[in-house]
Amino acid sequence: MALSLSPIVADTGTIYATQTDATSAIDPLKASAGVLYKVEINNADNPSPVFVKLFNSANPLAVTVGTTAPEWVFKCPASVTRVYSAPKGSAFSAGLLACCVTTPGTGGTANPTNDVVYRILLG
Repeated sequence: MALSLSPIVADTGTIYATQTDATSAIDPLKASAGVLYKVEINNADNPSPVFVKLFNSANPLAVTVGTTAPEWVFKCPASVTRVYSAPKGSAFSAGLLACCVTTPGTGGTANPTNDVVYRILLG
């Protein structure tokens, strides 16, 4: 797993989280309140859709993938890249955690077959 957090210069957000091998493992993106601006999902290497789930929590131990309801779920169809933008942002109050699975909604814990890359812009 290769998660990186980088400051952004001259952009809407201040943190650009990039995960190059997204799985059902929880990635801590931000440990405090903030704003979600953009989610980009590259699912080019998979024959099935994937779902990036975001949780409004600063504590990875408070989230059980497949049981805890996510705040947001972003679908990326098979073999493509999708970008979801919220130019004015969407606020979260506690922090932000992310994971990527093959099932929409709350349920599902299966990892994608091949690498999925996500990039998330936060403020």
